Parts: sequence; C-alpha cells; structure tokens
Amino acid sequence: MNNFDKLLARINRTQNFFAFCFFYGGIYKSTDYAEVYVSLKKGHFYGLNGVIYVLFGNCGLSGHKTKCIGYFFSQLIKHCISTVLFFAYMVKCYMEYSQERFTLNKFCEFKRREVEAEFMEHEKTTTLTITRILTLFMGVTFAAFIILDHYQHGTEASFTISLVLRASALCITILAFFLAGKFKRYDQTLLMITLTELSVFAIYLVILYNQTDTEPFRSFITVKLLILGTFLIPNKWKNCLIAACIMLISYIVFCALFIKPTTSPYLVQQGIYFGLCIIPCAIFIFGREGSERKHFASEQRLEFLSMTDRLTGIYNRSRFDYILNLWIKNMRHDPFCLLLFDIDKFKMVNDRFGHNVGDQVLVKMTEIVSANIRDNDIFARWGGEEFVVLFGNTSIKRATELAERLRKAVKAHSYGEAGQITISIGVAKYHRGETSLDLVDREDGKMYEAKKAGRDLVIAENCADDSAEEKSDAC
Repeated sequence: MNNFDKLLARINRTQNFFAFCFFYGGIYKSTDYAEVYVSLKKGHFYGLNGVIYVLFGNCGLSGHKTKCIGYFFSQLIKHCISTVLFFAYMVKCYMEYSQERFTLNKFCEFKRREVEAEFMEHEKTTTLTITRILTLFMGVTFAAFIILDHYQHGTEASFTISLVLRASALCITILAFFLAGKFKRYDQTLLMITLTELSVFAIYLVILYNQTDTEPFRSFITVKLLILGTFLIPNKWKNCLIAACIMLISYIVFCALFIKPTTSPYLVQQGIYFGLCIIPCAIFIFGREGSERKHFASEQRLEFLSMTDRLTGIYNRSRFDYILNLWIKNMRHDPFCLLLFDIDKFKMVNDRFGHNVGDQVLVKMTEIVSANIRDNDIFARWGGEEFVVLFGNTSIKRATELAERLRKAVKAHSYGEAGQITISIGVAKYHRGETSLDLVDREDGKMYEAKKAGRDLVIAENCADDSAEEKSDAC
C-alpha cells in the first residue's frame, strides 16, 4: 500500500470508527440504519453518510428528508476532512523528508546511513587533498627532527636507530599519502589516516625508549605536537578523540614504566596538561562537524526543492531538461526513448470536483506510474497534467510495450471521486544528431495524435523505420 492509499485508509478508518460507535451504541430508531452498514462497506468517506442518517433519524426526521439532509451534511463534512487531512499529510511528508532525513544522532552523524554516505562523499571532494598534504607534512616534520637527534646523539648507536625509525615514519606517511585516494569510502580513508598517526606516535615512543637521556620538556612538547596534529588533520571527531586519548594514555604508561625517576604527581600533572589540550580541541571538532552537516543538510534541501515537483515529488521540468541534454551529450544510454503523456479530460476533473481532488489524482497517478517503471528510468512532471518518462537502453518497440503497460495500469485504478482516468501517450526514439527540442517536438506530435485518435491510446513511431535506422547505423 502506497502513502496515498494509507492516507485514504486512515481517513476511512476514522470515519468508520464514529459510524460504528453510533451504530453499535444502541441507536436503532432510524429506519435507515441498514444504510449505515452498507455505507461502511463502501469505504472512502462514505461512513459519514451513515452517521448523519442515524443522527437525524433520531431527531425525528425520516425518509426522504433524512436522506437529503444526511447527504448534504455528509458531503460537506467529507470535503472539509479530506481537504484538511490531505494538506496535513502533504506537509507531514515534506517535513519527514526534510527533517527526519537529515536528523543527527548523539554522535553528530546522520541517522540515515545513505545520507551519511552522501555527506562523506561530499567531504571527500572538499577535504581529501588537504588531508593528504597535512599527513605528508606530519611525516616530513617528524623526520626533520633527526637534525636535533644528530646534535644530541651524533656519534652514538642510538642516532642510527633514530634515523631508521624516523625514516620508517616518513615512509608510512608517504604510503598513506598515495593510498588515501584509493579507498571507495572516505571513512575508510580517515581510519587509515588515524592509524598512520598512531603508528608515527608508536615510533616516537620507541625512539624515546632508545634515547633515555632525552629532556622531559622536549618529549612533552613533541607529544603535545603529535596530539594537536591529530586534530589539525581533517578527520572525524571520534577518530581524533580516540587517537588523542590513546596517545595520552600510552605516553603516561610509558613514562611510568621506562622513564626513571618519575613520580606520581609528575604523571598527574602531565595528564592534566594534555587533558586540557585535548578537551577544547575535541569540543571544537565536534561543533565544526555539526555545523558542516547542518550546512550540507541545508544544501540538500535546497537542491531537492530545486529539482523536484512540490506536489508529486518527482523531477520537475528543469531537472528533466538537464538529464535529457546530459543523455544526448554522453550517449551512454543510447538507444533511448521518450514518453510524453497527458491525463485525458483532466480539466473536467478540476471543474467538477475541485482542484484538491485534481491534486489527489495527480499524486495517485504519479505513484502508479513510478511503481510500473524501472529504477533507472527518469520520470518527471512536464507541466500541468503532462508527464514525461525517459527509457534508457530501450528500443522503440520495447518502449511502446512499456507505454502500453503504463496506460493499462493507470486505467485499472480508481481515483476516489474522480473515478477512472485515462492517459494518452506518445512514444518517440532519439535520433543521433538532433537536439532535445527536436525530440520533444516529435514526441509532442505523437501525443496529440493519440488525443485526436480518441484518447486512451499509445501512438509510437514506426518500428520498421526504427529497425531500418538501426541497420543503417550498424553498416
């Protein structure tokens, strides 16, 4: 059951609930009580008719007066409820899409995985280059400290070990620089960057273990720079915080085990200093990520509104024109066909039942067509009651069969008060060398041929001509 059917069912259940309350509540005075049961079976708002019949029957009215008054008030209430609930439902759907789709969880990530994946792809395009450069800069800077090691341990064996270890750290960062763009998912790239930072820090601890006479202040500054580097390189705030905490704990444990003499107050003091460094950095990164995600959500909402039809939720004409011109330019979907169809006598629906019912028909028909086309087909509202469908990698014969299926599917459904509707479809295939305007003009002519031929028809280009063209292209 689609969303619009759920809406109608919800309205029907609400009305039938009140009708059953009156019917089974002991109100049997009306001679028309049998109509209550019949109206309940009809569905789609008619439960109110039975309620009104019962109410006015108990007020002393019966027969023709009861039916006339009951019909009048039931129709009035029906239209009021249907109008209010329909627009409330449309607002709810939009709010659900625009808000729930981009809701953040407590970890400052989008609740929906597909939205989070889209955001990470967006981040990849904007921050990948700077992430790679800063990672390489970290390795080069770390390796450059070999100059200080040379002044302090130039003639000792520890200098050779330090030279090898710093060169290894530089090789690791260079490898990360080249591998950063190889991962399909950007969060995997960021995880690799985090592991690279931890690897460089682990190498520094080994260097520190090898150089037991290193000044405490120098090691303190180096560790602090490495921790700040984790927040400087663009990454997820969770990765930054976890890496910084691992570095802090590892350094405190290392000092307690291998650096002598080390007192507990000194270790506590070091931990407080590093903690005061980590906490504001983590808060800043957390707030920055939240702002970036909210900005991304705003851009996505604007993009959604700019390329979709507000009523039906499918592509609008400007978005369709962009996709059609893209298909013509790239020719990746060749051969492709265009369907243009129009709802027959739709103006009569608006004149007779009102524009609210007409909007409901458009929404319902859109859902039916969407359910009967392929995922890679492009469906858009051309304007008013006219719609277009692009079938990629489809011959004219196959497109005609799909158009016939759409015509039957639309005709087979009931549209509430509007009853049954039909559509007239024109089918045309894109010919190489023509513009989008040429294709649409030919397509428009085919649709009006279907209109003139009696409506509720599919008019397509000659399949024999299409086959001849394919053969000539092959030759």
